[in-house]
Amino acid sequence: MARQERAIETRRRLLVGAAEVFDERGYAAASINEIQERSGVTKGAMYFHFASKEDIARGVMAAQTEIPVGTRTHSASPLQQVIDLTHELAHHLRTNVLFRASIRLTVERGTFQANDADLYDWWLRAFGRDLARAQGAGELREDMAPEEVAATVVGSFTGIQMLSHVLSERRDLHERLTGWWRQLLPGIATPEAAERALPAGSPGLNLPARV
Repeated sequence: MARQERAIETRRRLLVGAAEVFDERGYAAASINEIQERSGVTKGAMYFHFASKEDIARGVMAAQTEIPVGTRTHSASPLQQVIDLTHELAHHLRTNVLFRASIRLTVERGTFQANDADLYDWWLRAFGRDLARAQGAGELREDMAPEEVAATVVGSFTGIQMLSHVLSERRDLHERLTGWWRQLLPGIATPEAAERALPAGSPGLNLPARV
Protein backbone atom coordinates (compact mmCIF):
# COMPACT_ATOMS: atom_id res chain seq x y z
CA MET A 1 0.00 0.00 0.00
CA ALA A 2 1.38 3.41 -1.00
CA ARG A 3 2.17 5.99 1.68
CA GLN A 4 -0.72 8.23 0.66
CA GLU A 5 -3.17 5.32 0.75
CA ARG A 6 -1.90 4.32 4.21
CA ALA A 7 -2.38 7.88 5.43
CA ILE A 8 -5.95 7.98 4.09
CA GLU A 9 -6.75 4.63 5.72
CA THR A 10 -5.20 5.70 9.04
CA ARG A 11 -7.23 8.91 9.04
CA ARG A 12 -10.42 6.99 8.32
CA ARG A 13 -9.69 4.52 11.14
CA LEU A 14 -9.19 7.46 13.49
CA LEU A 15 -12.45 9.09 12.43
CA VAL A 16 -14.45 5.87 12.77
CA GLY A 17 -12.89 5.04 16.14
CA ALA A 18 -13.50 8.59 17.36
CA ALA A 19 -17.08 8.48 16.06
CA GLU A 20 -17.73 5.30 18.05
CA VAL A 21 -16.41 6.91 21.24
CA PHE A 22 -18.22 10.24 20.70
CA ASP A 23 -21.44 8.39 19.88
CA GLU A 24 -21.21 6.32 23.06
CA ARG A 25 -19.91 8.94 25.50
CA GLY A 26 -20.39 12.38 24.02
CA TYR A 27 -17.64 14.92 23.54
CA ALA A 28 -17.00 15.86 27.17
CA ALA A 29 -16.63 12.30 28.46
CA ALA A 30 -14.56 11.02 25.54
CA SER A 31 -10.82 10.83 26.13
CA ILE A 32 -8.18 11.14 23.46
CA ASN A 33 -6.48 7.99 24.81
CA GLU A 34 -9.67 5.99 24.34
CA ILE A 35 -10.04 7.34 20.81
CA GLN A 36 -6.48 6.28 20.02
CA GLU A 37 -7.00 2.80 21.48
CA ARG A 38 -10.35 2.32 19.74
CA SER A 39 -8.82 3.36 16.42
CA GLY A 40 -5.91 0.95 16.76
CA VAL A 41 -3.31 3.49 15.62
CA THR A 42 -0.21 4.83 17.32
CA LYS A 43 -0.23 8.14 19.16
CA GLY A 44 2.26 9.44 16.64
CA ALA A 45 -0.08 8.62 13.78
CA MET A 46 -3.01 10.19 15.60
CA TYR A 47 -1.19 13.46 16.27
CA PHE A 48 0.10 13.53 12.69
CA HIS A 49 -3.52 13.86 11.51
CA PHE A 50 -5.17 15.68 14.42
CA ALA A 51 -3.70 18.12 16.94
CA SER A 52 -6.35 17.70 19.66
CA LYS A 53 -9.65 16.08 20.64
CA GLU A 54 -11.44 19.18 19.37
CA ASP A 55 -9.67 18.80 16.03
CA ILE A 56 -10.80 15.16 15.84
CA ALA A 57 -14.39 16.18 16.63
CA ARG A 58 -14.28 18.71 13.79
CA GLY A 59 -13.02 15.95 11.50
CA VAL A 60 -15.93 13.69 12.45
CA MET A 61 -18.41 16.48 11.85
CA ALA A 62 -16.84 17.31 8.48
CA ALA A 63 -17.02 13.65 7.46
CA GLN A 64 -20.82 13.82 7.38
CA THR A 65 -20.56 15.82 4.15
CA GLU A 66 -19.08 12.72 2.50
CA ILE A 67 -22.17 10.65 3.31
CA PRO A 68 -24.54 10.65 0.31
CA VAL A 69 -27.83 11.94 1.71
CA GLY A 70 -30.78 12.85 -0.47
CA THR A 71 -29.69 10.81 -3.47
CA ARG A 72 -31.58 7.56 -2.83
CA THR A 73 -35.14 8.55 -3.59
CA HIS A 74 -36.34 8.63 -7.18
CA SER A 75 -40.00 9.36 -6.62
CA ALA A 76 -41.67 11.65 -9.15
CA SER A 77 -43.60 13.25 -6.28
CA PRO A 78 -41.73 16.09 -4.49
CA LEU A 79 -43.80 15.48 -1.38
CA GLN A 80 -42.87 11.80 -1.39
CA GLN A 81 -39.22 12.83 -1.77
CA VAL A 82 -39.53 14.79 1.49
CA ILE A 83 -40.97 11.73 3.24
CA ASP A 84 -38.30 9.48 1.75
CA LEU A 85 -35.52 11.84 2.84
CA THR A 86 -36.61 11.60 6.48
CA HIS A 87 -36.47 7.81 6.25
CA GLU A 88 -33.06 7.98 4.58
CA LEU A 89 -31.75 10.19 7.39
CA ALA A 90 -33.24 7.73 9.88
CA HIS A 91 -31.45 4.87 8.15
CA HIS A 92 -28.11 6.68 8.39
CA LEU A 93 -28.70 7.40 12.06
CA ARG A 94 -29.31 3.71 12.70
CA THR A 95 -26.46 2.33 10.60
CA ASN A 96 -23.66 4.86 10.10
CA VAL A 97 -21.66 5.73 13.20
CA LEU A 98 -19.95 8.71 11.53
CA PHE A 99 -23.32 10.27 10.72
CA ARG A 100 -24.71 9.41 14.15
CA ALA A 101 -21.71 10.88 15.97
CA SER A 102 -21.75 14.01 13.83
CA ILE A 103 -25.39 14.60 14.84
CA ARG A 104 -24.52 14.20 18.52
CA LEU A 105 -21.52 16.51 18.19
CA THR A 106 -23.65 19.10 16.41
CA VAL A 107 -26.02 19.12 19.37
CA GLU A 108 -23.07 19.27 21.81
CA ARG A 109 -20.98 21.69 19.77
CA GLY A 110 -21.33 24.48 22.28
CA THR A 111 -19.32 22.39 24.76
CA PHE A 112 -16.14 22.70 22.72
CA GLN A 113 -16.49 25.63 20.34
CA ALA A 114 -18.89 28.31 19.18
CA ASN A 115 -22.11 26.71 18.08
CA ASP A 116 -23.34 27.03 14.52
CA ALA A 117 -26.23 25.65 12.54
CA ASP A 118 -24.58 24.38 9.35
CA LEU A 119 -26.13 20.92 9.53
CA TYR A 120 -29.63 22.17 10.31
CA ASP A 121 -29.31 24.91 7.68
CA TRP A 122 -28.57 22.20 5.11
CA TRP A 123 -31.64 20.22 6.22
CA LEU A 124 -33.85 23.32 6.16
CA ARG A 125 -32.71 24.21 2.65
CA ALA A 126 -33.13 20.65 1.35
CA PHE A 127 -36.61 20.19 2.81
CA GLY A 128 -37.66 23.73 1.91
CA ARG A 129 -36.62 23.22 -1.72
CA ASP A 130 -38.59 19.99 -2.10
CA LEU A 131 -41.60 21.40 -0.28
CA ALA A 132 -41.63 24.41 -2.61
CA ARG A 133 -41.58 22.00 -5.53
CA ALA A 134 -44.42 20.06 -3.88
CA GLN A 135 -46.46 23.25 -3.67
CA GLY A 136 -45.78 23.98 -7.32
CA ALA A 137 -46.97 20.47 -8.18
CA GLY A 138 -50.22 20.97 -6.27
CA GLU A 139 -49.24 18.61 -3.43
CA LEU A 140 -48.58 21.11 -0.62
CA ARG A 141 -51.55 23.24 0.36
CA GLU A 142 -51.45 26.82 -0.96
CA ASP A 143 -51.88 28.28 2.54
CA MET A 144 -48.73 26.51 3.74
CA ALA A 145 -45.35 28.32 3.64
CA PRO A 146 -42.70 25.80 2.47
CA GLU A 147 -40.00 27.24 4.74
CA GLU A 148 -42.29 27.00 7.77
CA VAL A 149 -43.24 23.42 6.97
CA ALA A 150 -39.53 22.63 6.48
CA ALA A 151 -38.79 24.01 9.97
CA THR A 152 -41.59 21.82 11.37
CA VAL A 153 -40.21 18.73 9.62
CA VAL A 154 -36.63 19.36 10.80
CA GLY A 155 -37.66 20.17 14.36
CA SER A 156 -40.01 17.22 14.60
CA PHE A 157 -37.49 14.81 13.08
CA THR A 158 -34.85 15.95 15.58
CA GLY A 159 -37.19 15.33 18.49
CA ILE A 160 -38.49 12.01 17.16
CA GLN A 161 -35.00 10.60 16.61
CA MET A 162 -33.90 11.68 20.09
CA LEU A 163 -36.98 10.06 21.67
CA SER A 164 -36.43 6.90 19.65
CA HIS A 165 -32.77 6.84 20.70
CA VAL A 166 -33.66 7.09 24.40
CA LEU A 167 -36.49 4.54 24.29
CA SER A 168 -35.22 1.94 21.83
CA GLU A 169 -31.74 2.92 20.58
CA ARG A 170 -33.56 4.02 17.40
CA ARG A 171 -34.83 0.53 16.59
CA ASP A 172 -38.34 1.94 16.21
CA LEU A 173 -37.32 5.16 14.43
CA HIS A 174 -38.87 4.29 11.06
CA GLU A 175 -42.13 3.26 12.74
CA ARG A 176 -42.26 6.50 14.72
CA LEU A 177 -41.59 8.53 11.58
CA THR A 178 -44.33 6.67 9.72
CA GLY A 179 -46.84 7.41 12.48
CA TRP A 180 -45.82 11.06 12.58
CA TRP A 181 -46.23 11.46 8.82
CA ARG A 182 -49.71 9.91 9.03
CA GLN A 183 -50.65 12.65 11.50
CA LEU A 184 -48.94 15.50 9.64
CA LEU A 185 -49.93 14.84 6.03
CA PRO A 186 -53.66 15.71 6.31
CA GLY A 187 -52.72 19.12 7.68
CA ILE A 188 -50.13 20.14 5.07
CA ALA A 189 -51.00 18.27 1.87
CA THR A 190 -53.87 18.58 -0.54
CA PRO A 191 -56.42 15.77 -0.05
CA GLU A 192 -55.33 13.99 -3.24
CA ALA A 193 -51.63 14.20 -2.38
CA ALA A 194 -52.22 13.07 1.21
CA GLU A 195 -54.09 10.03 -0.07
CA ARG A 196 -51.31 9.11 -2.54
CA ALA A 197 -48.41 9.68 -0.14
CA LEU A 198 -46.66 6.73 1.47
CA PRO A 199 -45.80 7.64 5.09
CA ALA A 200 -43.50 4.63 5.42
CA GLY A 201 -41.44 5.71 2.39
CA SER A 202 -41.37 4.59 -1.22
CA PRO A 203 -41.12 0.83 -1.83
CA GLY A 204 -38.20 1.50 -4.16
CA LEU A 205 -36.27 3.64 -1.68
CA ASN A 206 -32.72 2.44 -2.22
CA LEU A 207 -31.08 2.65 1.18
CA PRO A 208 -27.34 1.91 1.54
CA ALA A 209 -26.01 -1.07 3.42
CA ARG A 210 -24.90 -0.89 7.05
CA VAL A 211 -21.57 0.89 7.57
